[in-house]
Amino acid sequence: MRQAVQAMEAMHVSGGRIVREVISRRCFSGSAIRSTGDEFKGQPAEPEKQDEEGSKKEDEKYERTKKIARKEELKNSKSKDTELMERLRGQKNILEQVSGMTVKEFEAVLNSTPRPTLGRDEAVLRKFRELLKAYVRRDSVRREFKSSSALLAQFPNLAPTGKAEPYSAAELAVRQRHHAALMGNLGSVVRSVYKPHMLISNPPKPARVSLEKMLACGVHLGHSVALWNRKTQPFLYGEYGGIHIIDLNQTLAHLKRAAAAVRGVAQNGGLVLFLGLKEGQMRAVREAARRCNGYFVIHKWTPGTITNALENPKPRLEVDMADIPTKRQLSADEGALNIKPDLIVMLNPLESQVAVKEANQARIPTVGIVDTNCDPGIVTYPIPANDDSVRSTNLICGVLGRAGEAGYKRRLSAVHAYKSALGIPLEEPVDGDGAAETAQGAGAAR
Repeated sequence: MRQAVQAMEAMHVSGGRIVREVISRRCFSGSAIRSTGDEFKGQPAEPEKQDEEGSKKEDEKYERTKKIARKEELKNSKSKDTELMERLRGQKNILEQVSGMTVKEFEAVLNSTPRPTLGRDEAVLRKFRELLKAYVRRDSVRREFKSSSALLAQFPNLAPTGKAEPYSAAELAVRQRHHAALMGNLGSVVRSVYKPHMLISNPPKPARVSLEKMLACGVHLGHSVALWNRKTQPFLYGEYGGIHIIDLNQTLAHLKRAAAAVRGVAQNGGLVLFLGLKEGQMRAVREAARRCNGYFVIHKWTPGTITNALENPKPRLEVDMADIPTKRQLSADEGALNIKPDLIVMLNPLESQVAVKEANQARIPTVGIVDTNCDPGIVTYPIPANDDSVRSTNLICGVLGRAGEAGYKRRLSAVHAYKSALGIPLEEPVDGDGAAETAQGAGAAR
């Protein structure tokens, strides 16, 4: 135990790492304190001189071994460092070889190399690592640009600028395109929007009209309760906010009924006249008349157009069921006849009272949009709807025009089938007897 205390004092004086290792070696190896158990058997221990000499020899031997191992370690590390530096100096352009590596491969190569022990070599290696990492990062950016052939073809001279420099025009264009592709699909898209021209250029067919479409166009909105005409009671759904609400189920049923009448007249060769005197209705009225090959009035109804015809009418000619002139000379009585429409479609009956009276006097059937302040008995085919809204009138006028177009196409197909059966060219007209037979064939085809 005294030897252990002396060794502890030596460790306290020296404070070195080798002395601490010697203490641990002497205390636990059994060289200074025998662990054979002889001292516990009553046998005397060895003299103190022999123990001190043996411990000194062992300490010197251990120090020599430690110095030799340290020299060999330094020698090996220096040789490895010199080999690495020589290999690096021998390469002409190491950046070209490193550019083909990925980040993981390069890190694996760095971790596999031995670390130098000298401070100078560590600083050099750390600087070398930073340079290579910066080069790999820049090369990855270049590879991202090269990966897109479209961008490379559009911007052949595109090169990334420095961090302290502003973006070039090409870089700004690429960034803007990337931002548009990334953020362009974000947000909500409203698809069911109101397009006013669609009600005129592409109106729905009578079978495709829905309550939702009419509700969106404001067909259900009536007039104030104070202006209510009691004859429209069957068409009302209720009252809200001081105005009457029209039942859209009634509107849809009456609209399909009027569309069937327009289709039948156009199919049998009748003349359909559209009447709309409001400014926003002109285009819809003109387009509906064009679809069913009819006529229209959009500015003003001249009083006496039906009941008081001109004494010197314009020249008249005869056409067949396909609207092709027959070139037959008309007699005096036939030339003096007053041509009247077979059906009149009125978008605002209250504003066309003169036309309504003349049509009723001449017994011409009429189709009219009837609001809650209008008498539905003044027209033949009333359609309960809002006659003050342009969206509402354009929708109904477009649906009726679609119905007339369907009837007109049926008539033309029946005439073409009749001419093909008789072997008559389609461009040649049919005489009076043939026209009558064509009309019968068209009615049978319906």
